[in-house]
Amino acid sequence: MSRRRVLGILGGAAATGLLASCSSSSSPAPAGDGTTSRPVPAPAGFVRTRWAADPWALGAYSYLPVGATPARREALGAPVDGWLHLAGEAVSTAAPATVHGARASGRAAAEAVREAIDDNGTVVVVGAGAAGAAAARVLADAGIEVVVVEARDRTGGRIGTTAPEGWPIPVEMGASFVHDVAASDSADRLADLDVGAEPFTYATAYRDADGGRIDDGDAAYATGYAAIEEAVAWAEEADADVSLAVALDRSGAAARADEAALALAARSEVEVELGVDPGHLSAWWGLDEGSTGDDLIVLGGYGALVDADLDGVDVRLDWPVTAIDLTGDRIVLATDDGRTLAADQVVVTVPLAVLAADVVTFTPTLPAAHREAIAALGTGLLDKVWLRWDEAWWGEEAEVWSSVDGPFEWCNLLPATGEPVLLAFLGGATARRWSSRPDDDLRAAALADLARFHAAGW
Repeated sequence: MSRRRVLGILGGAAATGLLASCSSSSSPAPAGDGTTSRPVPAPAGFVRTRWAADPWALGAYSYLPVGATPARREALGAPVDGWLHLAGEAVSTAAPATVHGARASGRAAAEAVREAIDDNGTVVVVGAGAAGAAAARVLADAGIEVVVVEARDRTGGRIGTTAPEGWPIPVEMGASFVHDVAASDSADRLADLDVGAEPFTYATAYRDADGGRIDDGDAAYATGYAAIEEAVAWAEEADADVSLAVALDRSGAAARADEAALALAARSEVEVELGVDPGHLSAWWGLDEGSTGDDLIVLGGYGALVDADLDGVDVRLDWPVTAIDLTGDRIVLATDDGRTLAADQVVVTVPLAVLAADVVTFTPTLPAAHREAIAALGTGLLDKVWLRWDEAWWGEEAEVWSSVDGPFEWCNLLPATGEPVLLAFLGGATARRWSSRPDDDLRAAALADLARFHAAGW
């Protein structure tokens, strides 16, 4: 089930004011020297992501900042002059910021192309990620000549399955979850491809700022989320959209909430879930976009989904499109080094942040509605830290480990995989701060955070 569904089930408890008792009854850390940390063994493997530094992503996925509405996504996805189609998670109104939203947008763009193209026309799809691959599959199956060009030296886009030496399971640099399983065929497709995926219930164990375990942590967490819901309800009556942070302040919800509970909920439901801080997220629309159905965590290689869609398709890697000209009889796509490709229709699936950075120039410029949508929508950041050991040093079985004061939210993959692997998520401003820091610094910070869980007997 999804985190938000967990919160819905706990909604009744949210109003009972349980957090004060939970905080006061937190068990002390059992470290023998009286400290609240205990070093963990050195990991055998470390992998990190830096999506903000990736020139073909410049972030993780889209969100709605203050003043933006879902209508901006719809405007971004509207065909341009019947020739140009934009696709990707950012144009999805039903499932933005998800793999299945990206794939659905790619399919929709391909169907629009099918209606517009002549029998002997050629389609170029820009981007070999989830949206581009899905579009290419529809077109290829319809017998339409299609070429996929990709700036990177690999397929997958923001799905980034890797197999580092010594790792017992694939490492997902990008997407890891199938959200809202019933909303798409993604889970069935992964099963058909023999890609392992397990139900993820978000069963969470919580640590307080003193290093102790928070009893009844789910109920405590729900009180924090109740404060967020109170702020959103206040904002809905306001004359203008404000950020979630402003709504929490002006409504008084933050002042009435337990600080620890609010910190837990804000990090998990906003920073890690959406990749953005409450100070930038629209209070009117920002939280409406999260999924509520059951989730799976993908353990066998998410990239297989893209590879299957691209099977038999002409894919050209290391082909970074930087200019698209629609002024002639055919569309001309060009790279900075002078390569060109002509098409009768084009599907552009580059991420929102890349469009916003004008990495690709359009001649003529995109219509005002598209440009305004690109400017209005935001791109959040979610980065990961993967750590593995030869043997597990922890006995805690909870899938998620969350702390009041730590920068990371941890995912325990041992129960699902049988392998001693922990995955940490960093979101929003925290992720941006760490993005430019050296690997050694991030590794040390991750181990220091885990040391406090270790001291608490996890």
